[in-house]
Amino acid sequence: MKKILLSLFFVFNIFTASASVDKNLIVSAEKYLNSISGLDGEFTQIANGKQEQGHFSMLRPGRVRLDYKNAPIQLISDGKDLYFYDKSLDQITTVPLTSTPAGILVRKKIDLQNADIKVIETSDDKNTFSLKMVLRDKEGLGNMLVVFDKKPVKLNSWSVVDATSATTDVSFNGLKTKTDFGKNYFQLSRHKTVSTNGGDDFYD
Repeated sequence: MKKILLSLFFVFNIFTASASVDKNLIVSAEKYLNSISGLDGEFTQIANGKQEQGHFSMLRPGRVRLDYKNAPIQLISDGKDLYFYDKSLDQITTVPLTSTPAGILVRKKIDLQNADIKVIETSDDKNTFSLKMVLRDKEGLGNMLVVFDKKPVKLNSWSVVDATSATTDVSFNGLKTKTDFGKNYFQLSRHKTVSTNGGDDFYD
């Protein structure tokens, strides 16, 4: 379970030579992402044939929270790191937010053309458009596809493919702009984390 959830948030780089890129779609996605400060709504995740549902919140810059309805799991970013919190074990695993697609979407300034993010393919359909994104200079390790509604432009879903070609799909429902989250909403409550030198440490 932990591996699936963490793979949801890892974005890697894969080379696609024949892909086409429409810069107008990139500009539309950039404009939308930079215009929103916070979002709140429901999500559905499918990975390894298993479906999970829960609540999604984000607040730029840097903060993300996913609460799973039928699993004792939280994914929370406080602006620096992403924490995988297993409530049943009262234990966390931490990864850098900069190594995740969530990190791309909640940056202070989102630049999909000139920064370390590279759009390698775009697709334009009747009601949606999508961008396949990677981090530059990390070849062979995967990619992230982000889908947006067209009218109005809004985050629709994302799909992450990891280094083993395993896919995690996340779709969003009822997303609304929101910024008035509680003071500690993007902070973990009391937890226990496994110490690297043996024993357990407790934090508030």
